[in-house]
Amino acid sequence: LPTDNSALHGPSFSLQPKSIVFPVDSMDNKVAFNCEAKGNPPPYYRWRLNGTVIDPGMDYRYSLVGGHLHIKNLNKDQDVGKFQCVASNTVGTIVSKEAILQFACE
Repeated sequence: LPTDNSALHGPSFSLQPKSIVFPVDSMDNKVAFNCEAKGNPPPYYRWRLNGTVIDPGMDYRYSLVGGHLHIKNLNKDQDVGKFQCVASNTVGTIVSKEAILQFACE
């Protein structure tokens, strides 16, 4: 059967985020969680922290680059927990496995 590239289909992950252990004494105070999904139409991305949707417009420390979530000025009180990438298009929505951000002690 010929494949029809114009067929609509829901998102599927090609890359899911991995857990991160952040060394507290690191000079580089930022991390990135990676997430990519394929779909037609191309999916858009949201991220959740402990089940709550992150709004990058409300917190300058978070930014979305494609599906990737970048966090700067890490705060171990606010940023520790379970991150999930949510990819959606008009056909469907998928949620990634949980990626845990934890802070390593000295």
